[in-house]
Amino acid sequence: MQMKKGTIGLSLVATLALLFGGWFLYQKIEIEEPIRTEIGQLQSASLTHLDVGKDQIQIDLKVTKPESFPEEYRKLVDVTSKLSANKKVVISVDNQSPDLREIWTNGQFVFTEAIDLHQYSRIPQLVEQWKKDHQLDDASALMDDNNIYVYLKKGTEDFYTIVPRTLEDEVTARG
Repeated sequence: MQMKKGTIGLSLVATLALLFGGWFLYQKIEIEEPIRTEIGQLQSASLTHLDVGKDQIQIDLKVTKPESFPEEYRKLVDVTSKLSANKKVVISVDNQSPDLREIWTNGQFVFTEAIDLHQYSRIPQLVEQWKKDHQLDDASALMDDNNIYVYLKKGTEDFYTIVPRTLEDEVTARG
């Protein structure tokens, strides 16, 4: 029994369309939509971009209420890690004014030194000094168990960054 090449080709195309269509639908319904719903409930940030890839989920946010963002960020990290189906989740913040980024970059050495030496009490003083030196409208640093959240604002421009307190591959002296 000999099958026609057209029938085999059509069967192959239909099978591939069904396979990839099912995978795309799964990504959309089981991963992307629940993440969009969770982000939609945030009071302190709004979604600017969401990309669900094969190995990674990229979430870009614009922080609107920096004082309440750290708590919602922790919840978002927990929820997205559960929904991610073992994909790497990368959450980025779009509040990146070039002028304020320069202030951050220039002060990063002292900031990093405070983190590396576990002298976290120096950080609010450092941020307050940036506020005075650069005549910022607002400058704050909040901290939780995992991250330090730094916010700078001048006029309509703002800058927000999330700095991990420790690196994943950091060696800790115990003794």
